[in-house]
Amino acid sequence: MPPRQVSEVLDSIRNVHRQLAKRYREIERFATDERIKLLLEDMRRREDRFAACVAGYNGNKHSKVLDTWLQFVPEEVEQLDEIDEQLKVPSSLSELVEATLKLNGSLVRAYLALAKDAPTAELQELFADLASMEEHNDSHYVKALLDE
Repeated sequence: MPPRQVSEVLDSIRNVHRQLAKRYREIERFATDERIKLLLEDMRRREDRFAACVAGYNGNKHSKVLDTWLQFVPEEVEQLDEIDEQLKVPSSLSELVEATLKLNGSLVRAYLALAKDAPTAELQELFADLASMEEHNDSHYVKALLDE
């Protein structure tokens, strides 16, 4: 994968979150299942936590962190783009829930790989914080929804 800026990598991840939320909203239009509302609320919380975590690195102290170029982007990040493509395909609620679980695991692996290879301590901290956030995500809703 060619070199990418940290902000570009984070934008790709943000896009995956948005794509997943979009698919939930599309399914919500055609179904009145309460589980979809739980999933949408979970996505809103996830996006809010992601935005808050990244916003902490936009301040004066960390102003250059998001502009940093990563010479090597781990293959785990490339796999996130594949998930984004899978989310564009129409699917059932069960398939979307499974994609969400896959996304959670992929995000954790990507963040940990990015933290391991980060060129600065600040970037290591950012990616470790994002990995921790995903690991503690309120995905118990998603897991419960798999038991239809």
